[in-house]
Amino acid sequence: MSSKFYFCKLSMNQLKFIIGLSILLFTAPNLRAQYAWDVGVSAGGANYLGEIGGGPSLARDWVLDMKLDQTRWNPGAFVRYRANYNLGITLSLEYLRLQGADSLTENPNRFTRNLSFRNDVFELGLTGEYYFFNQADVGRTGRYLLDFKAYFFGGLSVFYNNPKAQLNGEWMALRPLNTEALETQYSAVQVAVPLGFGFFYTFSRLHRFGMKLSYRYTFTDYIDDVSTLYPKTELLQSPEAVALSNRTGEVANHPLAQELAKVYVPGQIRGNPDANDSFLTISLNYSYVIRGKSKSFGKRKNYLYGRKRGRMGRARF
Repeated sequence: MSSKFYFCKLSMNQLKFIIGLSILLFTAPNLRAQYAWDVGVSAGGANYLGEIGGGPSLARDWVLDMKLDQTRWNPGAFVRYRANYNLGITLSLEYLRLQGADSLTENPNRFTRNLSFRNDVFELGLTGEYYFFNQADVGRTGRYLLDFKAYFFGGLSVFYNNPKAQLNGEWMALRPLNTEALETQYSAVQVAVPLGFGFFYTFSRLHRFGMKLSYRYTFTDYIDDVSTLYPKTELLQSPEAVALSNRTGEVANHPLAQELAKVYVPGQIRGNPDANDSFLTISLNYSYVIRGKSKSFGKRKNYLYGRKRGRMGRARF
């Protein structure tokens, strides 16, 4: 039996490009970057969209099948460079936990399958921001102490993919076990496309508070280690792989599973290879704007806040 699989590997040139661009962002000359850079932290929640868990009905597309009770933490750090009035670039490093369990759903098919996972994801992302709404002087005080921006963003990220499942009280990495007996195992390094919306307020020109909602489109169906068919037991390489590949026997006597347990055998559907996994994050963030060496705010105000060059603000610091 040939297993259908999806995996994504970064080439050396792709890695060099991402690393090089990241270094460029951090080391770019700051001669005219007065108030253009800010460095910050974020905290929020992450939720996974995939085969495991879900509601009592049949699987539905996108957020309609979200498992809100499985939302977990998503801290991170970032550096942002505002190239001009309407455009910015953000480099971020985030940790997030994704998880799901068939035992938590009332859907008989998923409950009988009885698979579960958690995945501690580390993600490095580079995104461009387009500020579609700018209010440079909230309250119109003339001092430019409070501004508001809303933006769309999109970009590219790489993340470490390491799904695990619990067996006899121990969390075991699933990728090395090859629970679907793939001829070529999926990679631990995966690519995603972050897309979303955000906004932030800047107080006293230095303190920035915001919120961001992000959807990650990925190129893998193995965030949860589930995609294709149940393999033949003899193709699995260890007792742990056998136990974690098919867990229907653990719930076979449950009323929801009694009629379906006999269906979950080698060669039958284990996942849905026609739809890749994805995930969502929502976070609050704070950043500190790097002031630079100049003590004048006037010139940078023209550049970042869209003011005409003939007008100078009253504020000096």
